[in-house]
Amino acid sequence: MRILSGEAAREVRAHGSEGVTFAPLTAPIAPGAAVQAAWFRLAPGGRIGSHPAVVPQLLVVVEGRGVVVGGDGVEREIAAGEAAYWDAGEVHETRSSDGLVAIVIEADGLRLRA
Repeated sequence: MRILSGEAAREVRAHGSEGVTFAPLTAPIAPGAAVQAAWFRLAPGGRIGSHPAVVPQLLVVVEGRGVVVGGDGVEREIAAGEAAYWDAGEVHETRSSDGLVAIVIEADGLRLRA
């Protein structure tokens, strides 16, 4: 067993992001596989700027609350214990007034449970 932490976090500024740190938890599981899990922390007032998802993406909020926006442009509140899913190519954004911590999972073939 190994214990992982977000101590290796680095700041994210891509897509106009502000107050965001990112710490990878996994590497691709096989050559050419696009699978990644990571911690994301948004400081109060933080934002992951609008950009298209490269592959299907799941953002699982584990602490705090915020607002997520998908391809339809509709803002939806999200809080700890909830998740947002975006399809590959879908433009999305995440913001938080008070701060939030989330696990993000990105993978080719990622699908929601029926």
